[in-house]
Amino acid sequence: MAARVRTWRQGLALRLMGLGLCVLAWRMIAHLIAMSGHGGRATLAGYGLATLGFLAGSLGSALTILGAHVFDEVPVSARWRRV
Repeated sequence: MAARVRTWRQGLALRLMGLGLCVLAWRMIAHLIAMSGHGGRATLAGYGLATLGFLAGSLGSALTILGAHVFDEVPVSARWRRV
């Protein structure tokens, strides 16, 4: 894979996108908690909201912590390299 040149603005944009996803996840989970107070039944909407909240929180935290370094290449040992 070719090495890309990344600027500090791209890293900042990725971190801000990550923060936005974390806020979105927090809102989804808060809404899910509010939904559980009204009957407590598991619905398809509840499962979908929980799934999207988990994915948004996971991706958001990774982007917030790593920023542009999420695309960095890591060394792989010879055992796991493709032949």
